[in-house]
Amino acid sequence: MARRSTIQRRLIREAVQSTDSHPTAEWVYEAVRRSLPRISLGTVYRNLQVLVDSGELKSWTRGGRTRYDADLAPHDHFSCDGCGLLLDIPRLTRSLPAERRLRAKGHQIRGRVLEFHGLCRSCRRGIKRGGDESWPSSQTPRPTRT
Repeated sequence: MARRSTIQRRLIREAVQSTDSHPTAEWVYEAVRRSLPRISLGTVYRNLQVLVDSGELKSWTRGGRTRYDADLAPHDHFSCDGCGLLLDIPRLTRSLPAERRLRAKGHQIRGRVLEFHGLCRSCRRGIKRGGDESWPSSQTPRPTRT
């Protein structure tokens, strides 16, 4: 049974689509509250889950925090251990050597999750990040996609 779309769900999806920063539910809540001041954080959480379950968004959970992504194309990530910056990395079209070795041994590969961890350039230089690039952030959400 398909769930009906609501104004709340549409605004929540648009908020996630408006940024490439992999926002948290709290970030989305603050962004949507500008248009719907009476929306609750619980409504945001429930609708984010509906959007993930329906395949309209992806979620990424690490360290007990969940972030959301509107980019549904296969891609990998870089995560900064310092500030939490999460960057998308385009996926190579050819398989990795480890994938080829696994297939050669008869294993079936259905997907992969490749994550690079380290320090971003700003953290390496000792520069504190702000805005929606850092995670978690107390800054007001700023759209970054055009």
